[in-house]
Amino acid sequence: MVKLARFFFFVLNVFFLLYSSPAYAVQEINSKTEITSDTVWQGDILLKGDVRINRGATLIILPGTNIRFKKIKDFGPDKLSLDKANHFPRAELIVRGRLIAQGLRDKMITFTSAEKRPSVSDWGAINFIGSRDNILEFCSISYGHTSIHCHSAQVLVSRCRLHDNGVAIGMKNIRGMDIKCAVPVVYNRIWQNGGGILIGGSANSIISHNQITENKFFGIFTKKSGPCCIRFNNIFKNAKGIILYSVPRLILRENNIFDNSDYNISLLEGQEQDVDARYNWWGSTDLKKIRSSIKDASSDKGLGRVRICNFANEPVSGAGRF
Repeated sequence: MVKLARFFFFVLNVFFLLYSSPAYAVQEINSKTEITSDTVWQGDILLKGDVRINRGATLIILPGTNIRFKKIKDFGPDKLSLDKANHFPRAELIVRGRLIAQGLRDKMITFTSAEKRPSVSDWGAINFIGSRDNILEFCSISYGHTSIHCHSAQVLVSRCRLHDNGVAIGMKNIRGMDIKCAVPVVYNRIWQNGGGILIGGSANSIISHNQITENKFFGIFTKKSGPCCIRFNNIFKNAKGIILYSVPRLILRENNIFDNSDYNISLLEGQEQDVDARYNWWGSTDLKKIRSSIKDASSDKGLGRVRICNFANEPVSGAGRF
């Protein structure tokens, strides 16, 4: 009851902040900062190194907040952890407690570089590690390494815009952690990154109603992932639309997958399982043309076959809406 009362008063304070609008100066947060109790961010926040939300603490970020990461030395003195397996070289927001970042359609929360001439990987990630009940909604996220990364964490990513990142969203499970990845990625726009969504390490994900386009290497890359559902997305004008490696369980249907420059779907060595890809729209009704955009057993007998029978005769209505 005491914990419930504390959280109730915390929420009341958040609503008070949300509906009052004083002027805010830039809040500078120096390196190696740990958040140990429930905290609210609002206004302009400049991060000069790693910030970690510790277990038991919640960080709420209010609509319109602008969070900028200063470019720091790779694994230098401003890092909280030198664990290269689960951390990124530059500044991170590390979430071991809970993060609620819910913007509004006309008042988005921004995570970006603090550099005058920003570039990909100026900062590391919003790095969720062994964390539950997190929300990123109506956020604009740019110039990170792997801007949203989930290590054995549970995060809703909804209605966000992710561009000019190394990889927009990544996820994997960490051996020995009780919490397993469950990451719904819905109604987002993901464009002009190195890679769109990277799913690995037995992670589970629902990827639905996203616009995934113009990514340099891939739209979606899933490798050794757990059950994964990819439905009602627009995946086009990437180098490769979808890459699959050793994925035993996959739902892939009712997407518009077309006009990707290398392949619409590419199976890698190790993907011996067949892939059920029925009911998708491939940008054409010409079977030969559709087949030419898919790398599978038809060109490499060591691969599984992508089954495309009963393909859609026109674009799937309602897919990819932001």
